[in-house]
Amino acid sequence: MKTVRFILSAALLVLAAAARAEENRYDVLSRALLPFAQIFATNTKNPNRALLLSGRLELMTGLPAALVGSRAELALQYPDRMRLRAPVLGQEVTLCRRGQDAWVYPGAKVGALLGVARELKKLPKADPKARFESFALPVPEKQLALLPALFQVKDVGAEPLDGEPCRVLDLFLLPELARGLKEKDWAARLWVRGDSKPARLSVARTGWQIAVRFERVEFSKTLPPETWEPTAEQAGDVLLLDAARYEQLLSALVK
Repeated sequence: MKTVRFILSAALLVLAAAARAEENRYDVLSRALLPFAQIFATNTKNPNRALLLSGRLELMTGLPAALVGSRAELALQYPDRMRLRAPVLGQEVTLCRRGQDAWVYPGAKVGALLGVARELKKLPKADPKARFESFALPVPEKQLALLPALFQVKDVGAEPLDGEPCRVLDLFLLPELARGLKEKDWAARLWVRGDSKPARLSVARTGWQIAVRFERVEFSKTLPPETWEPTAEQAGDVLLLDAARYEQLLSALVK
């Protein structure tokens, strides 16, 4: 009888430990994802509505060898401001949205790209009624806490990056979601620092992959107004964009 009780107790302890481990990896993912998602929530008690993110491109499909290791920077502020600086078209490009207008630098080169794409009929037809929409979450806000549940999560263990211990998670879309998004081969690996901020992210899908090492992840209430304006160096070569041309540019860059 004592032997049976011992076996049952041991089994319960193993099950409890497994349950804690199951919960823990999703907790790690939740703490890493929610601060980003809360920026876009209409109703939130979180005061941080802005993000400054920078890192190095370690790998990206189609990226010239000379640009491996180049830096990219993203600034976001709810509800309608975004600035992305990244290596595109063989050089650094800055794309900025500020409310209902946008600009891109270097304007001459980007304008030429749009002209060629237009001549080749590779641009979607411009919608004269197009307007910029406020940023929004891809899931209902009431389900925000369930965001990590969209993934199948595997705990890979611990791995140091630049001497800092990180938790490593493999992420896969739930089968139903993958079918809906037509992304059956989508997979990611996320390195999470002790402060729950991402240290590295790699994403792969059919025919494409990217790996980014994060150097700076900062949340704040707002970002300085000059964040959304061209620098003195950029001011002489800026192409202004309305919502229709902005959408055309994104289409041209993606292709």
